[in-house]
Amino acid sequence: MMSDETSETISLPERWGACLLIFLAVLLHTIALVNAKPLQSANDRSRWCTVWSLVERGTFQIDEIRQESGWDSIDIIHDGGHFYSTKPPLLSVIVAGVTWCVQRVTGWTLLNNTHAVTSLVLIVVNMIPFGVSLVVMSRLLRRISDSSWCRQFVLAATAFGTLVTPFLMTLNNHTVAVVGVMLSLYALQQLLSEERPSAWSFLLCGAAAGWACANELPAAAFGLATFFLAARTSIRQTLCWYVPAAIVPLAAFLATNVIATGSLKPTYASYGSAKYEFVIDGVPSYWMDPDGVDRNLDSPATYFLHCTIGHHGIFSLTPLFLLSLAGWLFSGSIRNASLRTLVRLGAVMTVLVVGFYMTRTNNYNYGGVSCGLRWALWLIPFWLLAIIPAVEFATRIAVLRWLQCVLFACSAISAWVPIENPWQQPWLFRRMEAWKWIDYTRKPAELPRKLWTWFPSIPDPQGSPWIEFSSQNSDGTVKRRRLTCSKIESDTPAGLVEVDVSEAYGDDELKSVRRFRIDVERFLAGESTADFVRWQDPASVTNDQKQADFTFVRALPLKKEFRAGKFRYLHLPLRSDAFRCQLAAAAVDYPQNEPTHQYRCDTWLCDELPFGVAQYEVRVMDFDTAAIVHLERWTVSACSPLPAATAPPFKTR
Repeated sequence: MMSDETSETISLPERWGACLLIFLAVLLHTIALVNAKPLQSANDRSRWCTVWSLVERGTFQIDEIRQESGWDSIDIIHDGGHFYSTKPPLLSVIVAGVTWCVQRVTGWTLLNNTHAVTSLVLIVVNMIPFGVSLVVMSRLLRRISDSSWCRQFVLAATAFGTLVTPFLMTLNNHTVAVVGVMLSLYALQQLLSEERPSAWSFLLCGAAAGWACANELPAAAFGLATFFLAARTSIRQTLCWYVPAAIVPLAAFLATNVIATGSLKPTYASYGSAKYEFVIDGVPSYWMDPDGVDRNLDSPATYFLHCTIGHHGIFSLTPLFLLSLAGWLFSGSIRNASLRTLVRLGAVMTVLVVGFYMTRTNNYNYGGVSCGLRWALWLIPFWLLAIIPAVEFATRIAVLRWLQCVLFACSAISAWVPIENPWQQPWLFRRMEAWKWIDYTRKPAELPRKLWTWFPSIPDPQGSPWIEFSSQNSDGTVKRRRLTCSKIESDTPAGLVEVDVSEAYGDDELKSVRRFRIDVERFLAGESTADFVRWQDPASVTNDQKQADFTFVRALPLKKEFRAGKFRYLHLPLRSDAFRCQLAAAAVDYPQNEPTHQYRCDTWLCDELPFGVAQYEVRVMDFDTAAIVHLERWTVSACSPLPAATAPPFKTR
């Protein structure tokens, strides 16, 4: 193992090779960043909403910006009549300052030039610190490894082989925390190896550790560890330099939190409280009834399995870190005392952090929809240092070197597959879903009966209830369609009601366009359209008219049963509270023998309204090209009787 005094023995070609590798890493990541779409997740949108509000309105309240299309987020709280991000505000304040500068220089705005502004800001916030961390790792490797192969391998792994890579494409706290840990470890190694470490080393160690703690709550253990290790070296310099430097980011974290929320406690610490679980205008918070992995159905044992070797596994997604296990197990054989301390510190930090999250499986859900365990990203610098003993051991054994390259390649695949968007499930998660090994999807609530029509119910005809829909044509013309249910005043079989369909363009008077009868008993029994649709004088109705009525009732040219889907909240002009609706959909290819088009109907069912529907959409697509050739969306605009003025109490599914 090398000391700093012998670092000059590093060959010039290796130095230039390290510089080239760092340059290529920053360049390739920057190209990927520029090509990545912004605001791809509720997580980063939550932060960007705060950034916009700070820059444009000087407030942490995000009520206004979340109304913009593509900006809303589930990572919000409601407090004092306003919405706020759940994310600690310190990083958002810093990013807001960078954003303000970018906008002043370029003349762009975050709302109108979202992609350009966010890309430039993330280059400053993510890419430049990432490049610095690579330089720091290169310098650190010169101090603790005497193997050229090891130095090159670990630097390449740092640059291309970890899940830090995809998160550099988005605004998040994890990548900046990784940089803080990297800088702190670099300074800590100097404190542990030098007889008279400089004040600069204490200052850097404290500031970087404090920054890591301010961005990752569990990193508080790391902050305490670095404090004690620094104090063991020199208590005087620790108090003079380490402590004041560490206080700066921690004080900034607390101050911005108090300014934003009025509390020292981070917002996400109130998970499960009324701030998280709210109902506004009839729409409940996502966290009152989460979906997918957020439902937290796994037992602690299963959770641990998937966090290590399962679909979000540290070792299954980045098998490179299997070498870290070897480093931890054989840390006693490491000759370099400072590296031995750092490797053991990493093992302790990993056990503490994984153990901490094993106790909080109720709301840490694998980090939500993300390509890896994002809460573990800040530990990656420790894991990289821990692979050094194993890599050095294999320096002269070709087979082991090839094996290490295979582990690195597999890890790089996990890092670069989600490069355009880290807010997606890991590739292994998707494969396990395809293999039917896991299933976190919520089964849609079954419809009460078979449904063959876009409307699921027939209202009581007493009082002639009606419902009116509006649809806008491509030329801007508004078309209205009203369904009215009436009693039949004649000697007809019991159980029949009459449905009149009237239509109008713009402000024209509604005119009846079709009239048919429905056998309610058969309708409710789930029988098909031909079984329950009737006419006043069937003999006078042509087959074409019958087929036209069948097509209207089905919203499809052929019979097809509707299938249940997800729930959604729709705002309608009938009241301020939204309506809770369930999707039902059906699709048919037409004609049947040699189809040229696919017809699809999506209808949003709501039992608060006459005929039980709030909106339906008919879409016709070219069978070969999948191009949409016709689209019409009908949304409720009026009805009688009116629904209740407020939404019914929310109940979880």
